[in-house]
Amino acid sequence: MSRHRPRRAIWLALLALGTAAPPGAQALGGGAAPRPAVQVVQRPGEVQVLRGGRPLHTYPVPRGQEALTLVSGGTLALVTQPQGQWADYRLQLFDLGTGHLLSQQTQVGRVSRLYALGGDVFVEATSSGGAAIADRTLVQPLRGPARGLEIDGWRQAQNAQSVLFNSPNGAYSPYEPVALNFSRYDLSTRHLQALSFAVPTRPGCGPVAKDGTLDERETYTAREVVATRHDACGVFEAHFDWTAPGIRPVVRPLK
Repeated sequence: MSRHRPRRAIWLALLALGTAAPPGAQALGGGAAPRPAVQVVQRPGEVQVLRGGRPLHTYPVPRGQEALTLVSGGTLALVTQPQGQWADYRLQLFDLGTGHLLSQQTQVGRVSRLYALGGDVFVEATSSGGAAIADRTLVQPLRGPARGLEIDGWRQAQNAQSVLFNSPNGAYSPYEPVALNFSRYDLSTRHLQALSFAVPTRPGCGPVAKDGTLDERETYTAREVVATRHDACGVFEAHFDWTAPGIRPVVRPLK
């Protein structure tokens, strides 16, 4: 046997000890174990917040009402509203750590969706006043006591800086061929700006028309509103940059 083999065996054993950690040991340089995720569970008459399966906070839901919830940025957004009715809804924001109420308010309408962007929660609701139906969005800071802003319409597009809302309640007709009305909400400044676009006429092609039966409509991207229209020369698209509304629209004919 070679006299170098025992030394090599010892070296291999030390290498194995250095690379194999005992069960439950934390690797060198690793961080602490991740904190269990928060879970929101709805039970009859209450909404319960759990962490790692253990109850943190419990909030009552009035009898005959339903709840919608959203968790974002250390805040629980809780909406309660009458089941199957068009009535008022209540929005409450709670601190997930302490369970304390941050803000609350009551609005007219039936909520269909909650979502969070930046430091705000957005509440989409529909209200009915006789024959008129209105779609509106309540925007409320997740952490502040400031009263929310109500926006006419629902979200159509968004990017990292802002959100585009349509204006369907008296400011826009789906059959209108030229006038396009929107509003843009800035996520950092919380400023709402009205936007008005006009589909341009093409030289020698007569007035702009719109035929919904031919799928002439508006589509949206993170930057553009694209309106499909027709005139005497054929079908075309008008591209509006809603992130820079002062730029002239780009018109492209379609075959």
